[in-house]
Amino acid sequence: MPLTDAQREAIYRLGRKQHNYTQFFKYLSELQLNMRESSVTVVENRSGLNRKNSLELMREIAATGVANMHPGGGGQPSYLAWADEIDIREVGKSADKPLR
Repeated sequence: MPLTDAQREAIYRLGRKQHNYTQFFKYLSELQLNMRESSVTVVENRSGLNRKNSLELMREIAATGVANMHPGGGGQPSYLAWADEIDIREVGKSADKPLR
């Protein structure tokens, strides 16, 4: 299932919120292969955000419906599981392109 217009618009708006968010979306758009999960450590390293803000970005991405937050050790959220048939490279590209 490709991204819906609503998801594309939500990702675009999210990418406009903060420069660090844009850095993470750029990383997604440049991946060679589609991935099924992204850990909080990857979000931290690729966005330049601290752990607390990386988790916030992950929650905001999950709210768009393209991924779900999942817990790791200790029950703390630690990774995004991307929705089936979502190409995360398209998620990354959506942060740069307004719908209209």
